[in-house]
Amino acid sequence: MKIAIRWHRFCYRSLLNLCAPLKKFTGRIAKLNQTSSNLELVENLEHILSTIRHEVANSINSLKITLDVLRENFDLFDDAKKKDYLKRGTKLVARQQELVNAMKAYSRFNVKEKEDIQFFHFWKSFLAAAATKLKDKNIKFVQEREPEPFLIKANNMALNKVMMNLLDNAMQAVEAVKDPQIELRFELKNDFVSIMLKDNGCGIKKNDISKAFIPLFTTKPGKMGMGLPIARKLLVKMEGRIEIESPLEDGTEVRVWLRIADGHEKEVGYHT
Repeated sequence: MKIAIRWHRFCYRSLLNLCAPLKKFTGRIAKLNQTSSNLELVENLEHILSTIRHEVANSINSLKITLDVLRENFDLFDDAKKKDYLKRGTKLVARQQELVNAMKAYSRFNVKEKEDIQFFHFWKSFLAAAATKLKDKNIKFVQEREPEPFLIKANNMALNKVMMNLLDNAMQAVEAVKDPQIELRFELKNDFVSIMLKDNGCGIKKNDISKAFIPLFTTKPGKMGMGLPIARKLLVKMEGRIEIESPLEDGTEVRVWLRIADGHEKEVGYHT
């Protein structure tokens, strides 16, 4: 019985520790709501709060029921039954830890400094990594030929993180497709280079596209919905941007725009 009580107290303290960062996070959101007149920002923040509230409330309620049952029947349950209830409690605490880790990840990934990066070297390196990753999954890879040398303003580590997040999303999108394909191309336009990543998956619902960059928004079971928000955050820090198009049942096209370092103006079509 004493073991059950100690476990109950441990889980309760763990949830309090997990909720502390959430309180701090929601406090900042409340402050933004008071000073911002941007309706979209307020709606996005409300969605984040709703997600956090839902996740935390469900886990706390489930954990309370689990521990109450275990405490009240501790002397009646055999060892196997006790372990089963303890395992349930551990899973519920772990889910909250995932939520906190997701928010920590958003804060952790940042752009310390921008530099002039040779696009040719980045492109060649990323294509090689992508080709290897897609080959293991039997996904057809349509790729751009090597570009002419020019510099972009970016952070190499941050840019690779962005592109890998987008590639992972595309791979998940084509998992149920009979002939999966991912296309990767680039285009130079004025002072920017546009990187286009397109898949032939099921696409994104029109109503969900506007929510795709909201932290913690996801339609995928078991995911935390932080990939695209982190990608946009990093791109904004690099003076870039990201756009998504997803015609119904025609896959998804994501464009990443990065500033050309020397600011020269060029306008060329896709290379083939």
